[in-house]
Amino acid sequence: MKWRILIDHKKSAAENMAIDEAIMMSNISGKSIPTIRFYDWNLPTVSLGFNQQIKKEIDLDLVKENGFEFVRRPTGGRAVLHIEEVTYAVISPLEEKLNGSITDSYSQISLALATGLNLMGVNVEFEKGDLSSSHQREFANPCFTSSSKYELKYENKKIVGSAQVRKENVLLQHGSILMNQNQEAISKIIPNLTVDKRNTIRKYLARKTVCINQILNDKIDYEKAVEFLIEGFHKAWEKDEFIIDNDLNNFEKEISEHLMEAKYKQDIWNFKK
Repeated sequence: MKWRILIDHKKSAAENMAIDEAIMMSNISGKSIPTIRFYDWNLPTVSLGFNQQIKKEIDLDLVKENGFEFVRRPTGGRAVLHIEEVTYAVISPLEEKLNGSITDSYSQISLALATGLNLMGVNVEFEKGDLSSSHQREFANPCFTSSSKYELKYENKKIVGSAQVRKENVLLQHGSILMNQNQEAISKIIPNLTVDKRNTIRKYLARKTVCINQILNDKIDYEKAVEFLIEGFHKAWEKDEFIIDNDLNNFEKEISEHLMEAKYKQDIWNFKK
């Protein structure tokens, strides 16, 4: 299987989500090859999953007060604070190693991410269990408070959070790989909490999440982390072919610009629930 690796840098919340969806649409149309994208965020950004209800998950006044951007993802999952991280996206038809169930594809992508993290010196392990249905239904439950099967942990602390969507036999899976911040700051924007409860959640997130540069003695930056992650995909998917690119094709550019303005910058999308 032939892959394009797209190395991106800081972009706005709307642009990041628009690009991921544009690459997915381009794969559906057969105008792009399967793509692995790495990127970052201009500002700390709170993203919500496709099905989440805003008022039960975050306080928008506190989001603004803390200087965070906000966007709704096309994928599922729960609230994430994107801050000083490497974000990855894998967009591909459901074929070869990514054929099968969501869990099957999670395991293959997690294997590649784990290989890259291990090369950095971050020895991660796979989450073995599944979330209970009641836990998944809990409101104000940030993504990094729990792990689904095949998500990655370091010494029982979550370091990668991911979500996936499938459309017309193409998947988009993207997720956060924590670089310099764990997720405790998300406690600042959960609604309807007393000061004591907010502090309890902050301390819990500090115990249950960890970032790369909390683990490594020799700190690394975004560019070096991406190099290790790319090497991880090469080693884990050694039979595949990879090409490095730094830009979208013309079809993707056109679609992403439209999606950014018509969808991801619009209240009708971001505040739909």
